[in-house]
Amino acid sequence: MTSYHMELLVSFLVLLVLLLFSSLNVNSSSTSPSKEAHALLNWKDSLHGEATSALSSWVLPPSHVNSSHHCRNWFGISCKAGKVVDINLSNISLAGTLQSFPFSNLPNLNGLNLSFNSLYGAIPVQITELSELQRLDFKQNHLSGSIPSSLCDLRNLNYLSLASNQFSGSIPQEIGNLRNWKLEISCKTRLRTNHLSGSIPSLFGSLQNLTMLYLGENELSGSIPSEIGNLKSLVELELSENHLSSSIPSSFGSLQNLTLLYLYENELSGSIPFRNWKLEISCETMSLYKSSQW
Repeated sequence: MTSYHMELLVSFLVLLVLLLFSSLNVNSSSTSPSKEAHALLNWKDSLHGEATSALSSWVLPPSHVNSSHHCRNWFGISCKAGKVVDINLSNISLAGTLQSFPFSNLPNLNGLNLSFNSLYGAIPVQITELSELQRLDFKQNHLSGSIPSSLCDLRNLNYLSLASNQFSGSIPQEIGNLRNWKLEISCKTRLRTNHLSGSIPSLFGSLQNLTMLYLGENELSGSIPSEIGNLKSLVELELSENHLSSSIPSSFGSLQNLTLLYLYENELSGSIPFRNWKLEISCETMSLYKSSQW
């Protein structure tokens, strides 16, 4: 065999290997519409209560229909190019757990809203497999256990609500890994009944894009981290009804965009660093601190 033919053979083999690896990468990062549909149906079968009637549109099309249309017209499911990109099943009386939810079969999912239902049990650590997830809303369920640190691996997440559940334990220290979060763990008006304990992680101060932080009605203790004052974009901060102590950090005076602050029913003392605040403090907030200097 001449050197010319040898070079052609080598070039062909290199091209073949590159095509093989490219095919493997595509297959490993995606799933077929059929697989996604079957995985969602398996989760549906694990649910009970009124959920089965609410999801009556979840049926597979006839076998002769194009495979990219498996989830077409499924209630609460949005698809793009045949792949599931959004699930919104809020307030439809879902009852069951997340143990059979197909986290590993939905690589293109951007939004997951299961709020205002009756889901219970823990959040599986496999949730980290939703690598493209941007919005996660589990509020107003009966979920329990600790908040999995694996949530902090969802680097594209920019909205999280776990409020009005029964979570306990401390807030994961890995929270500082996230830079885009608009975080809502508990809200004064309607997002109650978590039992988070321990201190507020100082790493919250690294979430520079945070605009709303609701941690009220938990069992958090210790002092408020001065690093919270680094959150220049913060507009609303709710830390009421905890066991927080010591004084309000002077760094709060740098929160020039803050318009709402709830700190009542804690054990705070000292003065309020107003400075340039455009702050709305309710009369209830002020009246609960008869022993303070406020």
